Amino acid sequence: MASDARERILAALRHLLSTGGLPAVTLEAVAAQAGVSKGGLLYHFPSKSHLLLGLLEQVKDKVIADMDQQSAAVGGAQAYLQYSIPTEDEGFFTSLIAAVRTGTGPDAGADPETEDRAARLLVEIFTAWEAPMRAEIDDPVQAELIKLVGNGIYLSAIAGLPLPDSGLLAAVFDRVLAR
Repeated sequence: MASDARERILAALRHLLSTGGLPAVTLEAVAAQAGVSKGGLLYHFPSKSHLLLGLLEQVKDKVIADMDQQSAAVGGAQAYLQYSIPTEDEGFFTSLIAAVRTGTGPDAGADPETEDRAARLLVEIFTAWEAPMRAEIDDPVQAELIKLVGNGIYLSAIAGLPLPDSGLLAAVFDRVLAR
């Protein structure tokens, strides 16, 4: 039962971040959206910073699972590039990164350990995203080129910049993956 409440709380946090950004995230709003009392929320997450850390952990687990599944299907390098293409979650990820950068720092009342943990989790998420690609590509220069292309696509998407049409994007993928 406790994990069900925890999952509802994280789903509520995700929804509030997606629709209203960090300003929409209050302990009261998350509790109400999750259908739990504020005390129930605080049992699982003693602060707003800990809520964000919990969501980051969940995102890290999803990235690992997604990359494992996609790498098995198309290979690590192709999966890395495909994972960089925008999805309906880009607004959420933009809000999450912004929230973590502002909501787990000293100005948000977070302790240095929480701030460090948030920074480490972001690194772990991006490392998990690229790990299958790095395991597949022996040439460090080619691996870095693939990483930079993927990061460029991803960051363009979350910045709202237009991406190339699918044909050109496929040609870019083919070129960067050529061995």
